Amino acid sequence: MAFPEDSLGTEVAFQIGGTWVDVTEYAQLRDIITHARGKSGEGQGVDPASCTLTLRSPEGRFSPRNPRSPYYGLLSKNTPMRVAVHAGAPRLLLPEGQRTARAATPDTGVLDVTGSIDLRIEVALRPRPGQIVELCGKYSLTGDQRSWLMLIGSSGELTLRRSTDGIGLVQYGSTSPIPFPASGRIALRSTWNAATGVYTHYTAPSIAGPWTELGLASSGSGGTAPTYASSAPLHVGDVASIGLEPPDGSIYRFQMRNGIDGTLVADVDFTAQAVGAAGFTDAVGRVWSLSGGAAISTWRILFSGEYSDWPPRWDRAGQLITIEGEAAGVLRRLNQGKKVLQSTLRRRIPSDPTLIAYWPMEDDSEATQAYSPVAGVKPMRLTNFAMSSDDSFSGSEPLPVVEPGAILSAEVPPPAVGTGPWQVEMVYRIPTAPVALATFFEVHTTGTAVRWTVQVQTDNVQVKAFDSDGAQLFFINSTAGSTPNFFGSENRVRLFARQVSGTVQVDLGWMNVSSVGVFHTTSFTGQVGRVRRISSAFGAGMDDTAIGHLAVFQATDTKIMDGADDGYLGETAAARLRRLSLEEGLSIAVAGVPGETARMGPQRPGTLLEQLEQCEQADGGMLVEDRERLGLKYRSRGSLYNQQPALTLSYRQRGLGGLEPIDDDSTLRNDWTVQRTGGSSGRAELTSGPLSVEDPPLGVGRYDDSVTLNLDSDDQLEPMAWWLLHLGTVDEARYPVVSIRLHRAPELIPTVLELTEGDLIRLTDLPDWLPPGPVDLIVQGLSEEIGVRTWTVNLVCAPGSPWRVGVVGDAELGRVDTDGSQLAAPVGEAVTTLSVATAVGPAWVTSATRPGEFPFDVRVGGEVMRVTAITGAASPQTFTVARAVNSVVKSHAAGADVRLATPTIVAL
Repeated sequence: MAFPEDSLGTEVAFQIGGTWVDVTEYAQLRDIITHARGKSGEGQGVDPASCTLTLRSPEGRFSPRNPRSPYYGLLSKNTPMRVAVHAGAPRLLLPEGQRTARAATPDTGVLDVTGSIDLRIEVALRPRPGQIVELCGKYSLTGDQRSWLMLIGSSGELTLRRSTDGIGLVQYGSTSPIPFPASGRIALRSTWNAATGVYTHYTAPSIAGPWTELGLASSGSGGTAPTYASSAPLHVGDVASIGLEPPDGSIYRFQMRNGIDGTLVADVDFTAQAVGAAGFTDAVGRVWSLSGGAAISTWRILFSGEYSDWPPRWDRAGQLITIEGEAAGVLRRLNQGKKVLQSTLRRRIPSDPTLIAYWPMEDDSEATQAYSPVAGVKPMRLTNFAMSSDDSFSGSEPLPVVEPGAILSAEVPPPAVGTGPWQVEMVYRIPTAPVALATFFEVHTTGTAVRWTVQVQTDNVQVKAFDSDGAQLFFINSTAGSTPNFFGSENRVRLFARQVSGTVQVDLGWMNVSSVGVFHTTSFTGQVGRVRRISSAFGAGMDDTAIGHLAVFQATDTKIMDGADDGYLGETAAARLRRLSLEEGLSIAVAGVPGETARMGPQRPGTLLEQLEQCEQADGGMLVEDRERLGLKYRSRGSLYNQQPALTLSYRQRGLGGLEPIDDDSTLRNDWTVQRTGGSSGRAELTSGPLSVEDPPLGVGRYDDSVTLNLDSDDQLEPMAWWLLHLGTVDEARYPVVSIRLHRAPELIPTVLELTEGDLIRLTDLPDWLPPGPVDLIVQGLSEEIGVRTWTVNLVCAPGSPWRVGVVGDAELGRVDTDGSQLAAPVGEAVTTLSVATAVGPAWVTSATRPGEFPFDVRVGGEVMRVTAITGAASPQTFTVARAVNSVVKSHAAGADVRLATPTIVAL
């Protein structure tokens, strides 16, 4: 079947002068686009996405240096570029970041559901961890016009807000986060039962169900008071005037029911609307309109990147001028960047808007002063410090250490407005407490108190303040037992003061960077003033003290250093990706449940890409480029487990290219050592079986490997080693590339367009000369070529079977395999009873004692058999089976191994 020339619209667009300009008409008709993303081959890291393109450039239209071009001065290196196709089913497409993009229907009375309510919406959204995202609502901030609002909470929970009076809010969020898929759709549902006051949230593959409860139902707040009947319109997408984050992606269907499973009062199927329609009537008569850039569209973006290469070509007559170049995703730029990110404290502290002065004290070994990155703040004067000598703080570069006679002095400029409140904070490590009372540091201020001293000795910390006459205004004396970890560990000290009527409230706090802190509070009569200077002539016994990141704020109790002081030790991989995304202005979407990703070790200095790859490696997921925008996507390890196939292809499928299985040892690893950065190591080796470290013919010999991961604790090492061993000892043929010619099978286009890295595909109906299927594969990358009448997608794949893991209580995935069983007697092709001896471990369950465990499948000599009954309490036992479940039937000798066809694998 030929691919109709006009059935596929292709758009090539450049962002020129801040506006997306369609340049498709200038694209050469041959090879309109060739692009690739993800992995390009087995065992390789992710390659930067690329897109080659030839543009006709009449009169030098796309020559960046041609002053006659209408785009002169607007085309440059790294001009944003995207490619899209007009294919698949329509849906409501919401532009990224557009706060007014929505579908709306006016209030008609029938939408005033005050009792039990049932809301359902089917979406494909880009997750936004840490942000509150609107989904739909009949809700206005004008006057008393709040009825209800359905949204995604900052922790990824599905939330239903209601108002019982049009002003106040009651709500309940799901106790589990939404398990957003990395590709494809998910349906979300929220109900409120007016009789019981119970809120319940659900998810499903589509709005048709089946629905799975998301977390636990709860009465939440608000009791059984009815929902207020406002006159606000019903909005799907951005809800007008709310000011929360708009949804980013596509919406396929929305339903609103009066009562749980009750009468539909709104039922819009966006996939059934005409492309480009500005308005329509839904299935129950509601009239809808679109605004703010929302559109019924079939555009699917295939590639987003930066076009950095503009080489011109022309024929001798100058009749055909072309630009032949290549665009690339953001990974290429990140790969070229060699700048090491500053320490987490150095990056974090300047982000506080109340900061007045700051000295990181991370200066190099030959420095004689401490530089301040705050404009207008002079360097700190230092005497007798061993600079860059203490590397014990995870959140810092090496810090200076006090030597005999050490002195520091730092001038603090006045704040832009007023005086106090003020806060002085720093990190420090005093190895051993001085025997005699010794000065740690002093703060000099205006106001009633002009000098504040912090002094330390064994089991004692003292803070005093003196007025201009030398009179003591207060005295904090922290004695033995109340100063945990003040000495001998990495700590922070915080001194802050604020005006409370005619008194100055004073607080002293010190915190171990990895645990809790201790605070003391006092006050004195007077004015707080401002900080003028910080100084110290360190007393006897303070030698080898490390200090750094001395900061002064016009605030009290700012917690800007929290987390940054220990390099965010213990944060999840998803949280670190999210934080780096915000800090660096790089778009990173995270698919999966963020809270279930691996816990990380401290963020030590490294390039941005190195930091991102550390997250990927620690969790074991996939970090790839986002095809829809210039940015990255992370797919968590957990999101790869137990997937349903996103695409199923029969061997006889029209358009499927030739499959070439590979059965070599290029990915074999049967001995793994995992080292933790700054920690211990764990090891796993396969000691028996056909892929074990034993010499042939019992095994294959040793294939060892090692990796260093930035993990939170040594307890994570051995489980990770066993997981890598599991991935490296898959005993099956591999299909590294699966080619699909979409021009021969256009019916596959909508499904293939939804595929993304990490998705599972399944090959079925394999011929007899190949190992029997089905074969599950994980997509690790793809390349794509689109011409006038051709469209070919090459999927780079790895075995999918390792990602099928155990689930407690599941009839199939919760079944534990035998430790060692074999046929006690030979079996012919037609025999349906087996005598099975258990050599190691307990016997198999019997159908008399555990009838609910049947049937299940076992594998014997490559043949899959379905076990319908087992009799006999002791070995050997009698199995009643159905033969040739996988279309293989043959005779088996005594001693043949008997195993579960799909044994349970414990997930990492």
